[in-house]
Amino acid sequence: MPTIYDVAKRAGVSTYTVSVVLNRAAYVSPELTKRVLDAVRELDYTVNDLARSLQTRKTRTIGMLIPDIASPFYAKVVRGVEDVLKEAGYSLILGNTYNQAEEQARYLTVFRSKQADGLLLFLCPGGEADVEHALKNRKPIVFVGRTPANLDADSVSADNVKGTQMAVEHLIRKGHRRVALITGQADLSTSADRVAGWKKALRRAKLSAPSALVAEGDWTEDGGYRATLGFLEQTPPPTAIFASNFLMMTGALRAIKEKRLRCPQDVEVMSSDDSEWLDVFEPRISTVLQPSYTMGAKAAELLLKRIASPGRRPERIVLEPELKLRD
Repeated sequence: MPTIYDVAKRAGVSTYTVSVVLNRAAYVSPELTKRVLDAVRELDYTVNDLARSLQTRKTRTIGMLIPDIASPFYAKVVRGVEDVLKEAGYSLILGNTYNQAEEQARYLTVFRSKQADGLLLFLCPGGEADVEHALKNRKPIVFVGRTPANLDADSVSADNVKGTQMAVEHLIRKGHRRVALITGQADLSTSADRVAGWKKALRRAKLSAPSALVAEGDWTEDGGYRATLGFLEQTPPPTAIFASNFLMMTGALRAIKEKRLRCPQDVEVMSSDDSEWLDVFEPRISTVLQPSYTMGAKAAELLLKRIASPGRRPERIVLEPELKLRD
């Protein structure tokens, strides 16, 4: 493997000049810069990040855990994170937990062994204990989307109470009186917030909010399908369903179709995630538009601040949702 000394010898310059050119640390004349870059290309030289990290005690890498990259919401969050980190000279290591605490624990071990400089986490249900240990060891961590109830740490999330309330109030204005809600796992902040927003909208309209109209769908298409089948077996069934993410919304539509019902004529469906696909989707699904890209960008910026200033007070950023109507 070629070294910086080989590059310097090929270019006819000092190793200091090679380092300055590669790190853009100071001005180097165009002629010398070209000689260095030509030598780098001819020798297929790459910087030894392992050696650099041993010297600086930094790897310039960030670990991030999301539930499932198949969801359009998480894909946009990751894009926001990557754009900010790339500008700052960091690389991202991404892992999918599928909302399993065991997978979260495994990835935290991997990130620790890779000496990631900081972590961005969508917290798994029941996964606070492992993360609490990392926080006590002063590991820079920012929670994304889901705010831990018992941990004092940086976080960036959306106002899920307000978003759900907006959606349910819209359905009520359209004449619906039995509005069901599909959430994720009950011990997550996002689920509790959506239940609170659902209740707030119904009680403001002087409508009942029976627990039978709330079901956990574990954030998956199959979970949304099972929850909707349960709703449709009730007497009377709900006339509208608010699904807390895109995947559970598709499961709800599958169950409605399987029962030979029509959406929105028999059962109207709304979702908490948006996607460009929905502009050509039939039926046209209205959504609560979460600022997913902004959420990722803000989380990355907050983590970089934490890395630069480890002793600063934890900061919680709550972003405003938006109602996107297609009906």
